[in-house]
Amino acid sequence: MASGSLEQAISQGSLYLRLLLKHKWHILIGTLALTLLFTVGLAKMPNVYEATTTVLVNPQQVPEKYVSPAVSSELYSQLNTLTQQVLSRTRLQEIINRFSLYAERRGFSSPEEVIEKMRDDISVQVKQGTAEQLSTFTITYQGQKPALVAQVANELATSFIHWNISSRDLQVTGTQDFLSSELEAAKNNLQRQEAKLKQFKMKHLGETPDQTVNNFQAVAALRSALDANADAINRLDEQRILLRHLGESPVPTGASPHPILTERARLQLEKQQIESTREQLLEHYSKRYPDVVRATRRLEELNTQLGSLPADAADPISSEKKTEDSADSVRLELIDREMKRRQIEQDRLQAELAEHQQKVDATPLREQQLVELTRNYEISKQHYQALLDGTFKIGMAADLEQKQKAQRFTVLDLAQVPQKPIKPRRKLLIPLSGLAALGLLVFGVFMKDRVSPAVKTEMELKSLLPTGVRIMGLIPRIEVTADARRARRFAICSSMICLLLCVALTGVIWGIRHNL
Repeated sequence: MASGSLEQAISQGSLYLRLLLKHKWHILIGTLALTLLFTVGLAKMPNVYEATTTVLVNPQQVPEKYVSPAVSSELYSQLNTLTQQVLSRTRLQEIINRFSLYAERRGFSSPEEVIEKMRDDISVQVKQGTAEQLSTFTITYQGQKPALVAQVANELATSFIHWNISSRDLQVTGTQDFLSSELEAAKNNLQRQEAKLKQFKMKHLGETPDQTVNNFQAVAALRSALDANADAINRLDEQRILLRHLGESPVPTGASPHPILTERARLQLEKQQIESTREQLLEHYSKRYPDVVRATRRLEELNTQLGSLPADAADPISSEKKTEDSADSVRLELIDREMKRRQIEQDRLQAELAEHQQKVDATPLREQQLVELTRNYEISKQHYQALLDGTFKIGMAADLEQKQKAQRFTVLDLAQVPQKPIKPRRKLLIPLSGLAALGLLVFGVFMKDRVSPAVKTEMELKSLLPTGVRIMGLIPRIEVTADARRARRFAICSSMICLLLCVALTGVIWGIRHNL
């Protein structure tokens, strides 16, 4: 069974070979003719040229640790945004009108279709460099006119650079405006918080927690002053009682109950009384105590007045007697005056003590109110400081942008006029078209043979005969002289035709050799 299948395969293969040899001239002529047609078609196809512009992305020249960049987006996202801007309908329509592109399409295509075709002809590719943050990207444009392709590619690169500068300036300006408005609002808010805090401290002067120690010290000092003043009042009261008791003793006959003192004597008595009071105060207080200071100042005034008065002309013995007689009344008068002054001082000290005690009692409530005001003030202050720092940074970044020290695009390689087209790839397509023509002719011969009703092989004949019928013999094809002459003429004609087709094909290829 295996030998039968092998015999059948060999028979079928020999049949195909004889079939190809039989139609060799048809296959050869058809292949050359189709290849010539395909080559002519490829020659008629419009050439597509490609021009590429390389743009270098220069990083910021000032280190970022000194000046933060105003535009911190990644290169890919930045290029994506720029690509959308450059490939916008308005910009592409402007380039199309400027260079008169796609003139053959405008008659039967809508403006949107023409713009979409141009977008398909443009490609942007990013190439990462070896150094960090140093990249290049290429802008490629395809078209049918070499010089025009290079011009359009360079124009697109210029558009990328222009839009990059414009977008960075716009972003910096927008950020500056936003930060300026926010800074002004934060400044006004901070001023309101400062005014509230100042108004609160002025309204509750001395009641804030930072004045607590001073209030306690003032309360202690006032209480000590009150005690000292009360002791002074008690001593003056005792002196007054003693002098009144002495004044009730009998007066000698002929003595005046109310002796008249001279001005100098009165001042001397007052001086003695103040000196006694000052010595008593110095036993408990320092020289800076207010009562001691007042007593010292009064002694100086009395000394000045005594120095300006003349000495009394009366008899010293008589004056001394009169002075002794009227000393009690003068002392009583001075004690009354001092007690009144001390009582006024006592009332003042009690009022001050009550005021300071009230401040001490109000400190916890003021502390709670002050904490809330201070918290709001600190938050506003921090917010204002953050915005102020951001304003300074964006100002420096804006200076970088204006001085062209920030990240920028520069053309590394301008697009050159292409010498050969990139489409169609005729050097590859012509051989492929020849192989395709050969395959098509061979396939056509096999299909013609398959649909033919003629019996080709002995095996095929046996399959058609009934079982038991034997084949007696095979009669080969009998060729006469006329058949041989006809075959020779056909071969000569076919050779001439093949030669002509080869010459024509060679001529066509030679004519398009510069576009291969």
